[in-house]
Amino acid sequence: MNPLEFIGPALANVFTLYNIGIIFIGLFIGVIVGCTPGLNVTMGVILMLPLTFGMESAASAIILLMAVYCGGVYGGSISAILLNMPGTVASIATTFDGYPLAKKGQAKKALNTALFGSVFGGIYSSIILLIFATVIAQFVGGFASPEYFALGVMGIMLVAGVSGNSLAKSVIGALIGVFIATIGFDMVANVQRFTFGSTTLRFGIDMVPTMIALIALTQILLKATEFTITKGHMGNVTEIGEHGLSRKEAKSIVPACIRSSTIASLVGAAPGIGGCVTQFLCYNEARRASKKPEEFGKGSLEGLAAAEASSNSVAGASLIPLLTLGIPGDGVTALLLGAFVLHGMQPGPAMFANHGVTAYSIMIGKLVTAFMLIIIGLLFTRLVARIVKVRYSYLTPVIVMFCFAGAFAATGHIKEVTIAAGMLILSYILNVLKISAIPLMLGMILTPIMERNFITGMLAHGNDITIFVRRPVALGILILTVVLTWSLLRVNRKVMAMQEAAARENTDKSTSSPTEAEG
Repeated sequence: MNPLEFIGPALANVFTLYNIGIIFIGLFIGVIVGCTPGLNVTMGVILMLPLTFGMESAASAIILLMAVYCGGVYGGSISAILLNMPGTVASIATTFDGYPLAKKGQAKKALNTALFGSVFGGIYSSIILLIFATVIAQFVGGFASPEYFALGVMGIMLVAGVSGNSLAKSVIGALIGVFIATIGFDMVANVQRFTFGSTTLRFGIDMVPTMIALIALTQILLKATEFTITKGHMGNVTEIGEHGLSRKEAKSIVPACIRSSTIASLVGAAPGIGGCVTQFLCYNEARRASKKPEEFGKGSLEGLAAAEASSNSVAGASLIPLLTLGIPGDGVTALLLGAFVLHGMQPGPAMFANHGVTAYSIMIGKLVTAFMLIIIGLLFTRLVARIVKVRYSYLTPVIVMFCFAGAFAATGHIKEVTIAAGMLILSYILNVLKISAIPLMLGMILTPIMERNFITGMLAHGNDITIFVRRPVALGILILTVVLTWSLLRVNRKVMAMQEAAARENTDKSTSSPTEAEG
């Protein structure tokens, strides 16, 4: 198979008025869906899927859905920055620095940084996809259950990087997430676990209503409380501002973007790991490598850029296992797999031989989508972001409606609305106890990956638990996990020490001021 014989026809296929138009439309729809609290990228792709049936080619259909995907990932950063409500799971880490920047009156700079990181990550991963798709897929394709279990362990240990001032509370949160993830049917014995006879819990707790309750609805509750206490004078972001990202600042975040895009492109090519896990990995690595780790969580441009670059890099990297192995890399690419089948094609090892032009059209279309995101971001971000200027008493009912509609749309069952309400109560209790919801979500996301691959690995190797350290790659991942965890704990201690020193300095200044005034 010679790639050069497919690239020419693929370029001619992509650069038509029709396909450029659907990329533009897909990106715009994706941004709207992604930035609307209660909606998500998966819902946007599902809603657009029926519209692809009448399209002229399978390539055009997949390109449209990919544009919705990429636009939705960026759109999630808008609500994350302006409302502290991530529009997608993969935008959670964006809130760490995006919202503090917006609260400081630097919303435009935060949005520009998110756009820069998103475009950088999208272009980077698209080039990786075009050049190294087969090589990376062969490497990741050699992974077995022990390697995927080791990656899950690495992900769960990232709780050390998001633990804040209390590692113990973060561990408690992660363990609560592990427990919640085990509710429902056991994947091996097919028996119910922790359902307590409830039909609502029989099939487990879905991630979508949980995310909506833990993040969006909780923020609404806290904002409503703040609105009541301050009698409408809230410290919310109401203006975008005029000062964007300067050229000097853009240059300073390039290393973080390169590092995050590289990590996300490699990890994102592994099926089932997900954008959320990859974003936390990249965010923590950026924090570890930064010369100013104390700024992370308070409005760091590096942290924001790293989070956004990783999210869009995963969107491109997740196509690698889909196109070359026929294995979806995440939930959205699982829908893309269904779209392929509906259009009469089966992605996999024979994809490039049997449908080479289509495969390269999709990959080139992904690259064009990343470039066109610049236009969409610059033209429409301010328009979409006007949601923050709406009076909160008017905005709250609309957001709540979208939140519960999104929870219901996850499976189409009313039980998801009940679960969202129950999770909201749990989230409020955790907030009172100052236990972050982020480790809980990490535990929920990673537990199925770890459990499935642990059981599969044990069954495939005669219940020999040493298989997880006897395979070189799995052992290497576990060793890297220990090193990263130790490094992140050191960074946390360093940041806490710097914060305590700053607090003491502020206290000394406040106590010395009256004396100086008297003198």
